[in-house]
Amino acid sequence: MANLPTGTVTFLFTDIEGSTKLAQQHPEAMPALLARHHAILNQAIEAHNGYVFQIVGDSFSAAFHSASDALNAALDAQRLLHNEAWSLVPIKVRMGIHTGAAHLTEDNSKAGKYSGYATLALTQRIMSAVSNTRQTSRAGTIHGYGRTLLEGCRAS
Repeated sequence: MANLPTGTVTFLFTDIEGSTKLAQQHPEAMPALLARHHAILNQAIEAHNGYVFQIVGDSFSAAFHSASDALNAALDAQRLLHNEAWSLVPIKVRMGIHTGAAHLTEDNSKAGKYSGYATLALTQRIMSAVSNTRQTSRAGTIHGYGRTLLEGCRAS
């Protein structure tokens, strides 16, 4: 994606629930599970004009120009994850979406990284707040617009 979002950016952060326990119980299966998880998330994010700027283990961080693109990427990812024939157990992926001020860093050693602590921290908190395993997606108030985009979305 050549035109990376900056200024007002919508972020999507994701994390597999219980991934440490899953890795401890099924260490031989984790590489294939993570590869499929990564492929699904990349597909959904790219299909909605998103830019993955960080992957740490099973956690994705992606940036979007619009909240609707981020929301549609999250919903598509959840549908694909839900419909996947997982070999061990179905995985559950928490997702948080938040829009706020953030800018690409100028530092070449951090290509594609964002600054904007408040926005990034709140996105992380929204994603982490999704603790009910049946609740698969949540976004909080879009600051600056004063309205809630999504309070709780469950994969059906």
